[in-house]
Amino acid sequence: MQRRDFIRFVGAGTVVASGAPLLASSGGRDNFMISDVKEVSKRMIDEIFKSNAFYKKSKNRAFFESFVTGQHPRVTLVGCSDSRFQIGALDDTPENDIFVIRNIGNQFASNPGSVEYGVHHLHTPLLIVMGHSRCGAIQAAMSDYSKESGSIRRELDSLSISIKKSKDGYNETEKWLNGVISNVHQQVCSAKAEFEHEVKSGKLTIVGMVYDLANDFKEGHGSIKIVNVNGETDMMKIKEMPIFRSVIS
Repeated sequence: MQRRDFIRFVGAGTVVASGAPLLASSGGRDNFMISDVKEVSKRMIDEIFKSNAFYKKSKNRAFFESFVTGQHPRVTLVGCSDSRFQIGALDDTPENDIFVIRNIGNQFASNPGSVEYGVHHLHTPLLIVMGHSRCGAIQAAMSDYSKESGSIRRELDSLSISIKKSKDGYNETEKWLNGVISNVHQQVCSAKAEFEHEVKSGKLTIVGMVYDLANDFKEGHGSIKIVNVNGETDMMKIKEMPIFRSVIS
């Protein structure tokens, strides 16, 4: 039984009795009554505990004992906070494998200490910067965000700098995707400047990727696309790098 099927099974009474979902697909959360908000929160808490129950049933003691005394991930990942991107798209068993740092726009400068911890203290050989198609932070940074709060504006300001040259494209979707890619390039550049010694010595490879939830690259929904490796953006050269020869067609 899959996790979602398990949730539906154990929570069938709640789901059936509650009727139509409170969250419409088009959003509209600002119009919720307080009672509606509390009901949505209650459902989410219920689902969290049911999901956790399924998770515990699917693991055994040996699984946790393999990493209970310390972590040894192979990847430090800087990803966007967008809920549509989750680590499960990259790794079926991310526990003890991916050290994750997330913020709006997958920005290196937002959490440099956390990234440094992954690289210098956990010694991950890979640092991945993961952007994603249809990123709301990129769209906002390409638009007028002057009415946002000060803290959000500061984060969008740094994104705006990284994508200011990427507004070319045949249509708005292409411009948006180009903005996502441009931002990944900038974040890889910033990380490479910080970890120049590790990159030059071969201890670290910095990979810029885009998770394509919208099939904007026309390679399939949910695909990941490499766009930058240690500052190199020429795909022909990237394909010839030893670690990618069997991965990129």
